[in-house]
Amino acid sequence: MLLRFLPLLLSTLMLCGILSCRNQSTATMEKSDTIPLEYSQLLTIEQRAGYKFVTIRDPWAENAILHQYALVEKGQATPANLPDKTTVLQIPLRRVCISTSVHANLFKQINALDHVGSLCDVNYVLDSTILRQVASGKIQNTGSSMNPNIEKIIDLGTDALFFSPFKGTSYGILDKANIPIIECADYMETSMLGRAEWMKFYGMLTGKEKEAEKLFQSIKNNYLRLQQLITPKTSRPKLLVDMLNAQTWYMPGGNSTYGALFREAGANYNVGNPKLSGTQALSLETVITESQDADVWIIKYGQAQDLTYQSLAKQNKAYTLFKPYKERNIYGCNTFRTPFYDETPFRPDLLLADLIYILHPELLPDHKLVYYLPLR
Repeated sequence: MLLRFLPLLLSTLMLCGILSCRNQSTATMEKSDTIPLEYSQLLTIEQRAGYKFVTIRDPWAENAILHQYALVEKGQATPANLPDKTTVLQIPLRRVCISTSVHANLFKQINALDHVGSLCDVNYVLDSTILRQVASGKIQNTGSSMNPNIEKIIDLGTDALFFSPFKGTSYGILDKANIPIIECADYMETSMLGRAEWMKFYGMLTGKEKEAEKLFQSIKNNYLRLQQLITPKTSRPKLLVDMLNAQTWYMPGGNSTYGALFREAGANYNVGNPKLSGTQALSLETVITESQDADVWIIKYGQAQDLTYQSLAKQNKAYTLFKPYKERNIYGCNTFRTPFYDETPFRPDLLLADLIYILHPELLPDHKLVYYLPLR
């Protein structure tokens, strides 16, 4: 009886062997090596056979994916067996539309400005190099980031859009343009270096991977050097941040990139929700209750005239109740004159130095403030 089924048994074993080899071959083809990232919590980058695979975790939904990209060198075949809805990008990208001055400034820093074909919200740009390129037409103005000129973006031959995602919103007309969207969720990282590390991803997209890696290492080293100035024995002055906008006091959440930065600079910062990433909206009453006794107050604002103690009191008499007002310990950053928003997201070391000097001037006695200045 056994002899009768021997040919069938041998055929089955041979077939299993073949399938096993095929499965091993497939596993080998799909094997990937994760490219190590030191600080980012939202990015995962894998080196696969012939391409890089990038996953952006959804910062608003636990264990969910916001977007996935396959980065394929131009001229190479599109990889097979990609997950559904993966966006395939032929890199380096040659002509992109950027929605913020933040990312335009980063492209300048990694020598990728030539890859920028258009830019939204040009009115917010302070950098002279970028403004010259806009004036010459090398970079086209495509209007507001909230309502960009999509026809112009398409006519320019744009091969990718760099836009920031928001919880519960879609890209509207941009989704219909059939142009890949790079979801710049870097601002939702929980540390400044985590956000800055996204420059590695942007460098890969533009063929400036080495430049981005070099810049990040320099920033990281400077940031860590400054961090080491703050020790367990360092005092922790209580910090108050920004001011009312209409009837709401917007302030970084305790688990935001800025919340982490303030603590790394040696501040006692624990206002509102200590677990919140992003920005929190607080009432004046809440801020008075929690921070009237603050030691230091830093304010970002955009005005034609620099803020003074007198003009601050005129805006709202409640400001005079705060200890830093009474003791003249307020520092302001006029974003109409200072490229705070353009530079600091990807140069957190410069901002950290300012904050350490403001909170602990004895630790950096020779530092010259870059963004914040004492109010007059």
